[in-house]
Amino acid sequence: MTEAEFTGRVMPLSRKLYCVAYSILWNDADCADAVQDALARAWVSRDKLMNYESFEAWIVRLLINTAVSQLRRRKRFRSVPLEDGLEASQERRPEDIDLQNALKKLRDKYRLLLVLHYQDGYSIGEISEIMDISEKLVKSRLHQARQELKKLLGGDGYEA
Repeated sequence: MTEAEFTGRVMPLSRKLYCVAYSILWNDADCADAVQDALARAWVSRDKLMNYESFEAWIVRLLINTAVSQLRRRKRFRSVPLEDGLEASQERRPEDIDLQNALKKLRDKYRLLLVLHYQDGYSIGEISEIMDISEKLVKSRLHQARQELKKLLGGDGYEA
């Protein structure tokens, strides 16, 4: 894979990659580091990819592994409070803030699935490939995640 091909495949994924990293790390600077590290690893390992059709799943999986490793290092070496990632200049609706706070309270395995499916638009099959779990388990965890999110948002007032 040439540099132009690699760049051409990575550029359309940049927003998705950032969102995946943010759903794990909740910090802009750490997200940028994780995405950069994952892309560097992908570039070095690009010749090991056998099926170019699974490039997107492969690079998202690399990013997830990188972000989780970074999170473990952060927890091991220092205690950092979660930042809400909201800049003062951004206007947010109260519902958006409620949703973001509820997402922060979800376990990582649920939050990541919700972000991949609803925000980034990955199908059940694609998530199964990215997470290396069965489609049945993806469906089950998505259901559990929606139920947990519904509880955190106050029950029946929100659609799950």
